Amino acid sequence: MSTTTTTRMQIDNDSSVEWLKLGPVMLALLFLQLPIFAQSPELLMPGKISTQYKERDMTITVDGNHLLYSVHSYDNAHRMIVEMKKNGSIWSDAEVSSFSGKYKDLEPMFAPSGKRLYFASDRPLFETDDTNDYNIWYVDKVKEGWGEPIPLDSLINTDGDEFYPSISNKGTLYFTATREGGKGKEDIFFSLYQNGRFQRPLSMDSAINTPIYEFNSFIDPDENYILFSSYGRSDGLGGGDIYISHKINDQWQPAINLGDQINSEKLDYCPFVSADAQVFYFTSNRKDKSEAGSVSELRRLMNNTQNGFDNIYHLPIKNVIINTRSTK
Repeated sequence: MSTTTTTRMQIDNDSSVEWLKLGPVMLALLFLQLPIFAQSPELLMPGKISTQYKERDMTITVDGNHLLYSVHSYDNAHRMIVEMKKNGSIWSDAEVSSFSGKYKDLEPMFAPSGKRLYFASDRPLFETDDTNDYNIWYVDKVKEGWGEPIPLDSLINTDGDEFYPSISNKGTLYFTATREGGKGKEDIFFSLYQNGRFQRPLSMDSAINTPIYEFNSFIDPDENYILFSSYGRSDGLGGGDIYISHKINDQWQPAINLGDQINSEKLDYCPFVSADAQVFYFTSNRKDKSEAGSVSELRRLMNNTQNGFDNIYHLPIKNVIINTRSTK
């Protein structure tokens, strides 16, 4: 999601979208494909990952033992990717990744193999690059940790911003951008991986993209469903919600809001699902709604983990229907 998206969303708060009216049968079919959440979202490792500071957009390896996320300063002047490793049942403290810390880096995402990590960064693409826009980069795992960051080519990275990479098992790249060929103010694009390189990106169809804001998508590795955030839809709850769309007979179905058990009146975004499809993660800047009647109470709220800055949430997913073969 771009650094200016929140401002643009506020300006366009009165935007409206006309949605397709689904027949009762199709609507029931899509509803049955929604995740059934066993409990309300909880902070991820409160005090260790989720704190009173700004933490967001996490990814974790297939074995569940290596986790990365980004930490931001209050004014977003500093953005860095940090990582933690698990030894037995104990997680290490977060440390800045070897490739991060100098530039504004965010939105790490493992490829399904776990051997390559994609991320967004404003680092220069070449020596004389002074655009300071965000582009998509990757690093490979090496014996000592991480290799050198490598940018994707100019078919993907442009003079505009490219954000939130997500990769399928086929190697298809999904990402957020505002560029020619889009349908709205910010859209989700995809790029097929063929003959050893990414192809020219295409805007996802109108089941996903609209004239407003769609951003930060997570693609199911088998491409049976996609999770993403959108702001300004008629069924939105406030600052931006997470939606899901399933692919049936190779067609993306109209996206459905995950509802108020997941979404809030604040910004909910950066979805991620564990490789075993058991845990759903996302970022939210929802906050403690307690009243403050004194200076000490106000300071307590300000130092509270849920003080309005980004945190990472998670919850187990029970009875998730992510394999749509039964509906084909």
